[in-house]
Amino acid sequence: MKRINHVSKIVIYIILMVLIILPVWGCRGILYIPGASFGYYVWEEDSRIFVEWSVDRKESEFDGSILTDGKITDHKLTEWEEGNDVIDVEENRIVFSATLNDSDYSDGFNFDIKDHTYLEFDLKINDEYDLNRINVGGFLENPESNVFKIEKDYFSQLEMKHWYQKHPFSEFFYKLFSNKYFTFLYLFILGIIIIEILRVTVLAGKRRKIIWLAGSYLALILIEICVYFILRFLVK
Repeated sequence: MKRINHVSKIVIYIILMVLIILPVWGCRGILYIPGASFGYYVWEEDSRIFVEWSVDRKESEFDGSILTDGKITDHKLTEWEEGNDVIDVEENRIVFSATLNDSDYSDGFNFDIKDHTYLEFDLKINDEYDLNRINVGGFLENPESNVFKIEKDYFSQLEMKHWYQKHPFSEFFYKLFSNKYFTFLYLFILGIIIIEILRVTVLAGKRRKIIWLAGSYLALILIEICVYFILRFLVK
């Protein structure tokens, strides 16, 4: 029994460490796993723009372009294979095409840019758009349109957002609030189950059990009201 409790504590510590480390990582780059993650990853680090892509061990083609009103002054390639991967870098435009497979998990490039107000991305996977596979910034925001723009200060503004306004937290809270009838019905049923367990265990030997039960259900209703206003605040 003691060993199980010890293992449980270790698991809890690991989860807490992951929750702490991921936001810190998100400020300086993107955490993804080549060979397991699938899609594009776009972020800014040390004033350079990084564009990388990864597959989950199946052959896929990545191609697209980046257009800007500024000047691209320098670019570097990441795990680039001559022949299968092609890139054309002009002063205000980058066009690329690359293939990944079960032995080549990721590719990418990064570049420096100056005197720009925006970057326009047109990114495809297997000649199709898939916005759920395009992850922007340390908190993996998905763009809203196939061809999307990022303003010059986009990444700095993204870092200034509160944690609950960032993906995936913002999406999670929005879904909870948009499906509020199901959310609060689920919470209410869960609360009833907990109260009934307490009734036959903790409250079984107590005097004035009815008062305790009434107080428990009143607390459940108050919790539901608090959750409603918290979610309303988080998604506004």
